[in-house]
Amino acid sequence: MQIEFIPIDFDSVDIEGKSMVRMFGRTKEGKSCCVIDTCEPYFWLIPKKKVDIGKYIEKIKKIKMLHAGRYAEVVDVQIKAKKHMGKEVKALQVFVNNPKDITVIKDIAKEFKETEAKREIDFNFVTRYIIEKDVKPLRLHAVEGKELSKSELLTKDIVLNVDLVIQANSIKLLDGDEFKPKLLAFDIEASELEIGKGEIVMVSLVSDNFEKVITWKHFPDAPKEIEFVKNEKELIEKFKETIKKQKPDCLVGYFSDGFDLPYLRARADENNVELDLGLDESKVTFIKGIITSSKITGIVHVDLFKFVDNIISPMLQSESVSLNAVAKELIGEEKIKVDLGKISKEIKKENKIKDAELRKFALYNLQDSILTYKLALQLWPNISEMTKIVSEPLFNVSRASYSYLVENYITHNLKEFNEISPNRPTYDKIAERKERGKYTGAFVFQPEPGLYEDIAVFDFRSLYPSIIISYNISPASLQENSKDALAVKDVDLGNKKRTFYFSKKRSFIPILLKRLIESRKKVKQELKIKHSPILAARDYGLKTLSNALYGYYAFFGARYYSVECAASITSLGRYYIHKAIEETNKAGFGVIYGDTDGIALTLNKKTEAQAIEFLEEVNKKLPEDMEFELEDFFKRGIFVTKRTGEVGAKKKYALINKKGKMKIRGFETVRRDWCNLTRMMQDHILGQVLKEGKADSALEYTKDIIKKLRSKKILIEDLAIQTQLRKSIEDYVSIGPHVAIAKRMQEKGLPVGIGSMIEYVVIEGKGKNNERIRDKARLPDEVKEGGYDAEYYIDHQIVPAVETIFNVFDIAKEEIVESKKQKKLGDF
Repeated sequence: MQIEFIPIDFDSVDIEGKSMVRMFGRTKEGKSCCVIDTCEPYFWLIPKKKVDIGKYIEKIKKIKMLHAGRYAEVVDVQIKAKKHMGKEVKALQVFVNNPKDITVIKDIAKEFKETEAKREIDFNFVTRYIIEKDVKPLRLHAVEGKELSKSELLTKDIVLNVDLVIQANSIKLLDGDEFKPKLLAFDIEASELEIGKGEIVMVSLVSDNFEKVITWKHFPDAPKEIEFVKNEKELIEKFKETIKKQKPDCLVGYFSDGFDLPYLRARADENNVELDLGLDESKVTFIKGIITSSKITGIVHVDLFKFVDNIISPMLQSESVSLNAVAKELIGEEKIKVDLGKISKEIKKENKIKDAELRKFALYNLQDSILTYKLALQLWPNISEMTKIVSEPLFNVSRASYSYLVENYITHNLKEFNEISPNRPTYDKIAERKERGKYTGAFVFQPEPGLYEDIAVFDFRSLYPSIIISYNISPASLQENSKDALAVKDVDLGNKKRTFYFSKKRSFIPILLKRLIESRKKVKQELKIKHSPILAARDYGLKTLSNALYGYYAFFGARYYSVECAASITSLGRYYIHKAIEETNKAGFGVIYGDTDGIALTLNKKTEAQAIEFLEEVNKKLPEDMEFELEDFFKRGIFVTKRTGEVGAKKKYALINKKGKMKIRGFETVRRDWCNLTRMMQDHILGQVLKEGKADSALEYTKDIIKKLRSKKILIEDLAIQTQLRKSIEDYVSIGPHVAIAKRMQEKGLPVGIGSMIEYVVIEGKGKNNERIRDKARLPDEVKEGGYDAEYYIDHQIVPAVETIFNVFDIAKEEIVESKKQKKLGDF
């Protein structure tokens, strides 16, 4: 039988004593299917020099040990000519029956006197299969094999709730249309935020043309989306039933790894309900990590919070990655506002909640799933394109860091270069790397504070990636002093100046990096002809992955960690920025600011055409993989001082181009811990100053806001300061206002936990210094209109946000604040 199908989810199981990979997906016709296939698990042994290979192989073949109720033994050993870190080696490919046997056998083999090294001992079996069989997640494949009947499956002790099961004989990648998965978003509301406490009050589920809220809290005149059940146990059972009926490819939540699914499991256990959501009727499994990952066999559980936090957050204006903030920015929609604290308290006390409040609470719950579903649709191109680039399963990619993505992009392409991968470092090795891994980072040219006209911003296109390619920087090309090598001189490493040498023969990592950059060039050309979300997502994936390689070299837990490489890259980066500044000044332009991979300059009465000509001249002198390019011409820009003095602030400036579009870096408008009033104010002031070229209107606007503050005419909601709780309350040593409020919420029985966005308002009182601000912090709903401390907001929110801007115009703080009590610089 032959089918065409797209693999969505992967796992590995033992069937009749053999390790098998299961690929769950959809046929081209849309049927759910499972393709079962296998490959031989193996690892590598690199022998010492002058070893009798024949005797060594016989020794390895005899390894056999009873482990976990079964014999771990070597099936076969083959000699292969391979490369390891670019060097030719004779390696032994050691085959075993089961990937679990590698742990036992490699420990025995490492004790042999003939063994130099053991490699690829930690490859996941699914990853091994994908590499060996050249399978690509989320891509169309032709599969030829035998269809297994239900009776045959039962004989093999397999239960699979899919339309079709194929035992594969062959699998081949095809060209195919883009895959659109069936997404089902969900969200739970509970009476407590601590897992193991409280109970689930309601759960919402949203998919294409499907919306539902399941709750045991009854109220009249319920919308059609509401389904009432008797109790929490029936709610969980109905949740299971809905998922099985909907048959989604992906179950999508927001912070669902950290809360929703662990909470569901705890309550399912309490109610003696099996949370068996897997297509093989298995229960949800939990993989430990910083935030535990929740896995469902055959249905990919995607926690959008992790993907946004790890991959998408750098492109967001908001630094908050809460569902509300992300949805507001990406899809222009927000959560429904309800008093969660009040509802939660009444539920716990089993008070009678007003029908109108319950109805709003249910709609709030539904809206969370609607936002999650719409975000999933919006972000699907990014998730799927990154999965295709890296070739790891969707489940892993959707919750991965950039170091994981870079590493897997490399390891999935090693076969092409006949390379053996190093192992991941041990805990001791990581500690050792941390001890010696200190080097000088990027150069920053500090600006002279001021307002500038006619500005151009030039950037090195992908500076660090282009340095890696141009100088062939990789651990595999690092070598001793050689006339034929590329030398990187004066590298600051461990407080010493060093010279490192890299071979001229292009190594596999720079080759792979160049491939990413070349692919991106093609995508950008396609985008010029026709814009599409898929192409834009591919462009973002290729760009961010290539830019992440430098950071990967510096990551202590990387297989290909190299402090020598990382230090060489930043050293060359500093060299080229210095060179660019020197050339720019020599050409008659005026450099205002330089940072890592770009500079801002004034045209100095030169034309834009002359600036473009200058760029072309600079590029002629650069290595072929490096390019200096124009980001934009700007009408005006402001560069400010540090708050501590006259020195120009790094990475803190605002520019406006000829179309009126602003570029803001480092100001409070793009930072947390500032109230809405501060954000709106600073944004408005920067806009006025940049558009008008003077501060008159901005100063009057600021004085007016301060007058309204003192007259108590500012709304409490505009003064609420937001800070995210990044760890459990008990783990905080220093008790800031947001921690004090979190404790206050806890005492009042309000839901609060890791990831919660804490809001507080500072009220009038005796406390004046920062140490006591926590005593004056209150929840917004505890503060009456006008009950805030106006002078606190002026001194600690307004003035810090605007003082450096007005300093540029020599406007004193006293003139801004117009207080009866004249303030000195230190008072602010």
